[in-house]
Amino acid sequence: MKKVLTLITISLLISCATDTETNKTDIPTQNSETAQSSTTDVSNISFLKAREEHLSTLYDSSLDSIVHIKVIQTIPARGFFMQNQSRRSNGSGFVWDELGHIITNYHVVSNVDNVEVQFSDGSEFLAKVVGLDPNSDLAVIKIDAKDREFKPLNIGNSNNVDVGNLTLAIGSPFGQEFSMTSGIVSAVKRTVPSQNSTFTIPNVIQTDAAINPGNSGGPLLDIDGSVIGINSQIITQGGSNAGIGFAVPINTAKAIVPTLIKGEKFLYPWIGISGMSLSKNHKKALNLSEDMNGVMIVDIAINGPAEKSNLKGYQETVSDDYNSYPGGGDIIMSINEVPITSMNELSSVLFENHSPGEIIVLDVLRDTENITVELELQARPQ
Repeated sequence: MKKVLTLITISLLISCATDTETNKTDIPTQNSETAQSSTTDVSNISFLKAREEHLSTLYDSSLDSIVHIKVIQTIPARGFFMQNQSRRSNGSGFVWDELGHIITNYHVVSNVDNVEVQFSDGSEFLAKVVGLDPNSDLAVIKIDAKDREFKPLNIGNSNNVDVGNLTLAIGSPFGQEFSMTSGIVSAVKRTVPSQNSTFTIPNVIQTDAAINPGNSGGPLLDIDGSVIGINSQIITQGGSNAGIGFAVPINTAKAIVPTLIKGEKFLYPWIGISGMSLSKNHKKALNLSEDMNGVMIVDIAINGPAEKSNLKGYQETVSDDYNSYPGGGDIIMSINEVPITSMNELSSVLFENHSPGEIIVLDVLRDTENITVELELQARPQ
């Protein structure tokens, strides 16, 4: 039927061409549009082929630096007549430096008896755990193989990551080693729970690249093949990918990994509060202007820096037309004159700019009065 319609169209064009001079000019216009459409199709195919080649090249160039991690963990017997059980699980990781240090997740290699690393060429090595940081869910393991040359991945800058950027995840989902998935950056500066401690991880990258159990510890790459994050968590109802994955930002690893390589614990600066960002409705309930930003202190840790500096947690509950909110607590507006607009920002500023033992100056709104408070940062409790 399609061929018949084509023939009919052509015959109509021929008959019209014999009627008037005006219709003669319509024929090349139609041919021009057809040619333009054909050119566009070719251009689109060329673009897709170029994209395929680029992704294949990135995969091939990265593969030598990515590992499949297999661990064995002993599960203690629960009954007197029961025996200890061994549990095997999988994760991923990537080469950090030429000395054989490999980055992965804390939850992949913590509390295990044996760590085995497999490269894409099939070679396998035993690895030892060098450093662990439950707060960021990062870990460093090391391979001692004098006859092997280690090729580190290129390290990117997670501060330059924007929503919509292409992402590539390479790892071992469900034990299917060296699998690559692609997606985009869905959001930046997410705050997610550590899963391994009572603290949260700030500035986390959200991606819709398929991440499943076994991808943990593997790299999240950008379009240039540089690491922008370490795949760590997913939100799921069934235990598999639902399009919401989280990666610890590589800049966090840059700050923490050197300490872990030395076999030391990374010490986070700590104020000793729990707080909440001020929403529009919360500001309204507190009779604050909409352009007012800061973090309301909700609770204060006993013997923490905030308590020693006489900061105040919330004292009462206030309401708007819809909800109730904490009220009466100090509102932190800046740290050393750096504006604070959210709890994520407060955690980021402390992590990136300050250290335990340092004295900082907080600009605080207490009731209706602006005050400054000096506070000596302590190391976050382990």
